[in-house]
Amino acid sequence: MEKSKVLFVDDDRNLLHALQRKMRRKFDFEIAVGGEEALRILMEDGPFAVCIADMRMPGMDGIKLLTEIGRISPDTVRMMLTGNADQHTAVEAINRGQIFRFFGKPCDDEVLEQGINDAIRQHHLITAERDLLEQTLAGSVKVLTDVLAQLNPLIFGRSMRVKAWCDMIARDIGYPQPWELGLAALLAPIGMVSLPPDTLARLAMGKVLQPLERDLLKRTPEVGKQLIANIPRLNHIGEIVYLQFKNFDGSGFPVGDSPKGKDIPLGARVLRILNDLAELSTSDMPLAQNFDELQGHPHRYDPELLGQISDLLAIVDDSYDIEAHPKGREQDVYLKSLRVHDFLMTDIETVEGHILLTHGNHVSEVQLQRLRVFQQIHKFREPIRIRRGGSRPSTNN
Repeated sequence: MEKSKVLFVDDDRNLLHALQRKMRRKFDFEIAVGGEEALRILMEDGPFAVCIADMRMPGMDGIKLLTEIGRISPDTVRMMLTGNADQHTAVEAINRGQIFRFFGKPCDDEVLEQGINDAIRQHHLITAERDLLEQTLAGSVKVLTDVLAQLNPLIFGRSMRVKAWCDMIARDIGYPQPWELGLAALLAPIGMVSLPPDTLARLAMGKVLQPLERDLLKRTPEVGKQLIANIPRLNHIGEIVYLQFKNFDGSGFPVGDSPKGKDIPLGARVLRILNDLAELSTSDMPLAQNFDELQGHPHRYDPELLGQISDLLAIVDDSYDIEAHPKGREQDVYLKSLRVHDFLMTDIETVEGHILLTHGNHVSEVQLQRLRVFQQIHKFREPIRIRRGGSRPSTNN
């Protein structure tokens, strides 16, 4: 069985090396001299199940260090070790750093070892609960959005592409819970179910909406938030969906007293960018010129975040060569040869002009099964152009 990783931080090198000699047979025990070195080790060798830090260290004290670790590695169980065992220090450490346990210094080796074992069990509980939550919720939401994508391929199919982009960028932009961002992307259009069928049809065909319809469309994030509120523990995702059209300068929906700038949740700022990219892009990856178009509306987007996402996702058009590009190769196929994960370069539509799946999306298992049923009673325009091979849309949470 693999040993759990433990990081011990102090400014006393002799203490650190003595503890490492005692503990390394029982744990994957690493040491750091001071807070700055601890953060570097965490970024390079993490994640760690447990981190124990001395309270009194020059530069960055234990409370600041453990608070920062809680921000960048929320699953790491934090413990405090200090010779300054006054009540104020203990309360501040627990409240600010969310400390699991507080030890006085010097601490008996057996007591410290037992504390580390307790912290490891706590870490296992946290990660097991999170994994169950992620897998159960993500699976349920995926089924829901697959079904909704059959009813309105243009609107709900697009969310799957946005979700794939979220999976690609979440860790690089420092998103604390990457699965949460992907879930928010899938649920972002859920409020659209409140729109009348005629409005949805006009929206899908790009027709001009009436003033009342435009007002209903603007309020769909609010409906989405209300629907998501019925799912336990997704309140934060509901808030992201609610604020997905909020502009960085504070304009946009919702109007009035609502956040602006960096106060808008990071997930909502990401969706503000990626939703617009999905409207502009017909490819599986956005092109550099798509980002150039977004730059023309600086009031809408977090400029720093837009630059980060552009660096991570943008494809320069000249380099987007089918043979050289790792995204696979284009080909014309008949429906009977269509596979899961094929990327649609053209719409899949009946000879009567009814569109079942829109271009710019990967084919899912549910969609392919539905196509097989429809093939028995409808004739389709064939062949269709797809891109096959290379990277696939992420199914990770």
